[in-house]
Amino acid sequence: MLLEWISSFPRFDGRWGIKLGLERMEALLERLGNPHRQMRFLHVAGTNGKGSTCAYLASIYQQAGYRVGRYTSPYIMHFYDRISINGRDAEEEKLAVCAEKLKPHIREISETELGQPTEFEVITLLAILYFLEQKTDLVVWETGLGGRLDATNVVTPLISIITNVGLDHVLLLGPTIEAIAAEKAGIVKNGIPVITAAVSPALEVIAERAKEAQAPLFVLSRDFTYNRLRYSLAGQAFDFRSANSEFKQLEIAMLGEHQCQNAALAVQAVLLLAKNGQLPVSEQALREGLQNTRWPGRLEIAGQQPLVLLDGAHNPHGADALANALGELLEGRKVRLVIGILQDKLLPGVVDPILPFAESIVVTAPNTPRAATVQEVAAFLRERTDVPLRQIARVADAVKDAVDSAKPEHIVLVTGSLYTISEARQFVCGKG
Repeated sequence: MLLEWISSFPRFDGRWGIKLGLERMEALLERLGNPHRQMRFLHVAGTNGKGSTCAYLASIYQQAGYRVGRYTSPYIMHFYDRISINGRDAEEEKLAVCAEKLKPHIREISETELGQPTEFEVITLLAILYFLEQKTDLVVWETGLGGRLDATNVVTPLISIITNVGLDHVLLLGPTIEAIAAEKAGIVKNGIPVITAAVSPALEVIAERAKEAQAPLFVLSRDFTYNRLRYSLAGQAFDFRSANSEFKQLEIAMLGEHQCQNAALAVQAVLLLAKNGQLPVSEQALREGLQNTRWPGRLEIAGQQPLVLLDGAHNPHGADALANALGELLEGRKVRLVIGILQDKLLPGVVDPILPFAESIVVTAPNTPRAATVQEVAAFLRERTDVPLRQIARVADAVKDAVDSAKPEHIVLVTGSLYTISEARQFVCGKG
């Protein structure tokens, strides 16, 4: 019943860009008594790395003894894992109670000039009510799309984090890095510290917005740094240094240098908030929180013999990060590639960095109207590579075929979309 009600709302109302969504959110929150103003948020935006950075922050604060809410999107295994507290997915019954509080206000708002809220707005409102009802100490809060006009941007956080800026969602956010950076910099609030790993030209846009908002800005490689010490399929370690702090041998289990960057952003945020007298965290909690962090579908090892890797890279920036990680971790070994892509992601920048690692390809398609067909993807790839290529419509069948036909020493890589990864992970986990 709850999911049917949520899915009855439009996914996109065509009016994005004129602030109607934010006005609706603010009007509904006011009718609810502005519950978000009773809570503490850490707001995270960026093209890639948002979910991983949120995972590091949530794990660290949970290890420190806080009751931590985490809101991310999209879900990986099922709807309720996008809303969690201390790693436990939201409970349907408790979300349903929040929905009953929300329904009369939505009915009233829908009859005004503000109109009916979108599905994402409803889910965001449910998350706020749920986290308040469950008495969280803080909420790690991931943007859905962009930042400036995103439904999550109704909060005034303790800190804002912009992981990075790359080309993605260009039809909505703009065709250039600068335009996209301006949308993501929209989460910057007056006087609230901002942390980023963005580089030029996005960094200049973010810096200008921070200056306008008189928001202290902390930039990776300028105000804080990490030095990667070692890496393998078992994990990696790095040193961290900022103006007032230094930590040696911080260990993380997540793979790829980009995860060191995400972890460094989280460490800087934790240290800054502690320095400001907010949310103190011990060094032991910091270290254990980092080491315990897991985030599904981000260069995740999902099987052994053959080694099965799942990665949700779906834009050029993410594909580059995946290719860099494969280059250093696989030591020249090739992969059996299983790939399913969304229609709007059929771009050379999404596939070209990964194709040199493929010895064979299985083309599939996730179960979403947004997916490109296997025929479209296959034709697209055949123009770019001559390795053996097969088409298997269902993701689970494609993964099964790749795994069953692989020898123990082979590597199976599933990538192209978080929707593809979700279905692949359900198959792998269900297989046991």
